[in-house]
Amino acid sequence: MVALFFYLLYKKGVMPKLVKKDMQTSNAVMKLSGLGVTHDQICSVLTISKPTLYKYYQEELKLGKAEAHTKVAENLFRMATGDGKEAVACSIFYLKTQAHWKETTTIEVKDANEESQRFKELVQDIRDSRVSKSDSDKSTH
Repeated sequence: MVALFFYLLYKKGVMPKLVKKDMQTSNAVMKLSGLGVTHDQICSVLTISKPTLYKYYQEELKLGKAEAHTKVAENLFRMATGDGKEAVACSIFYLKTQAHWKETTTIEVKDANEESQRFKELVQDIRDSRVSKSDSDKSTH
């Protein structure tokens, strides 16, 4: 009689679902998490709620992401240190994200007088355009 009562409560959604955690479901959670599947989608696959997922599979969620990131990092590093076409792009990406490299622009000036005059003219043009824009805004608003 008591078992029937609990069964009816479970069917109505009052009682939480009993979770049988095994290696198969743990591995599935790790794989899905590593592939970037959302927690909602993982819950749908396992037919459990988010609180249940977090309660029973917290480590699997973390480990799945960490293992996926490790595989991608290893592959990127292999490509960046290789000889293929992708080596240059991967090397640049790696150095920007890991070694804090950045791209800078260098302006070479050959004739300082001519460049100085061109720079002054450019600054004046910018100032003139700002003034004319602010005058335009005042007259229309």
